[in-house]
Amino acid sequence: MSLEFDLETQDTPFIDRLDEEARDAIHEASMYIIEELGIQVKHDEAVEYFEEAGATVEDEYLVTADRSLIEENVETAPESFTLHARNPDNNLEIGGEDTFRAPGYGAPNVRTFEDGRRSSTTDDYELFMKLAQQEDVINSTGYNVAEPTDIDQEVKHLEMVKRSLEFTDMPVMVSTYGQDRTDANLEMIGMVMDDPELSKTYAAGLVNTVPPRTLDSAMTGGLVGLAKEGQAPVVSSFIQAGASGPGTMAGAVALANAENLMGITLAQLINPGNPVVYGVPASNLDMRYGSLSIGSAESALFANFAGTMGRYYGVPSRGGGGLTDSKTVDYQAGFESMLVNAAAEFSGVDFILHSAGIIESYSTISPEKFVLDAEALRFLDRFQEGYKIDEEMLALDIVEKIDPDDHFLGESHTLKFAGEDFLIPELVDKRSHGDWRGDGEKTAFEMGHDRVEELVDSYSKPELDEDVQEELDAFVKEESARIMDEA
Repeated sequence: MSLEFDLETQDTPFIDRLDEEARDAIHEASMYIIEELGIQVKHDEAVEYFEEAGATVEDEYLVTADRSLIEENVETAPESFTLHARNPDNNLEIGGEDTFRAPGYGAPNVRTFEDGRRSSTTDDYELFMKLAQQEDVINSTGYNVAEPTDIDQEVKHLEMVKRSLEFTDMPVMVSTYGQDRTDANLEMIGMVMDDPELSKTYAAGLVNTVPPRTLDSAMTGGLVGLAKEGQAPVVSSFIQAGASGPGTMAGAVALANAENLMGITLAQLINPGNPVVYGVPASNLDMRYGSLSIGSAESALFANFAGTMGRYYGVPSRGGGGLTDSKTVDYQAGFESMLVNAAAEFSGVDFILHSAGIIESYSTISPEKFVLDAEALRFLDRFQEGYKIDEEMLALDIVEKIDPDDHFLGESHTLKFAGEDFLIPELVDKRSHGDWRGDGEKTAFEMGHDRVEELVDSYSKPELDEDVQEELDAFVKEESARIMDEA
């Protein structure tokens, strides 16, 4: 039989849980918040930018602005931008074909198969940089992956970004906790990229708003520092519905949207056309315990809202991740993380923090969970790839050849496509019960531990020019000494 078609799978359409009317309603609610209620902007220079653009400032920091100011400036933000890496092969088109995936962010604790739960250290940070470099589905270092508790907090931004630049050759993120820290990190990146003027976008920085209705001094300083240098602020309203935001999803999204639009507008006032990312890493409060609930079904919906509203405004979006409230690496951690990661992927979210490793509501990161999340991401990627239909793939000649009581196991066609058309998992156990038992009845946690050791053993540090390394070392040493002298 001859077939005259050659069909590739269609791209998976994005899921939009907000229709056009709902998107408009959220926008109008956010405009009311900005025009009538105002957003606190606790940063003198940022307030000046708003005032010069025609916004009204009351009580020193409360900024109200006409919708035209917001809408016109958001319109100037680019739909996509390239985030450049030390290795150009690792450049990412944010808002384009690539999905930015970084490890967990901000965890002061680590849980490992061998040690249990303990405080994070510099060694842990280096471990996660190695894992990020090794896992093909992770394409950025992130920042503050495992917050080191064994170095002075005043200089940790220097030590972490130094290791991000040394141990990987992927795009990096920087500190945004004050413009001075942002500026120092950007200077380090300029050294390594041999581009002190930062003529390209090399860095992204997470700029969290402080709900309700506040851009605080430190993070706003980070945003100012990024925008002045043409780097990308990831403006994200970290709302907890029922605590720092209304106890409804619609109310929380409307407030988050208003805060994000103010941050994006500020970036454009500083540097029109500056790359930005729109983030809704929102979650809800579990009212039974008063605890943060990031692995909830609603967190998945918030990730969807991020993708939808990012497209609404024509800017890249941030949301979702491998989020869970489980205290260890178990079934709860698996299904919660897979749900929220899948929601982000299928909602067209462009920029995903916490893609791998996070447990315990952001407070702990696990190397074993990291590699298990990476395995789950490979499953999601395979689903997104879809399938191909042509004469060879339909295999009618093979079907015709095999008798009804026979099988296809020995066919060269089967052997050819077994590893091409089907994902071969690296961590999921598909063996017989006897083989599994004979190998020690390993749990996913233990298999993750084995995988971590394998990746670390095979890790090779990306080459960095010796002169650049010396310059970087000297800068960190001198800047650290200056900071500690002033502390």
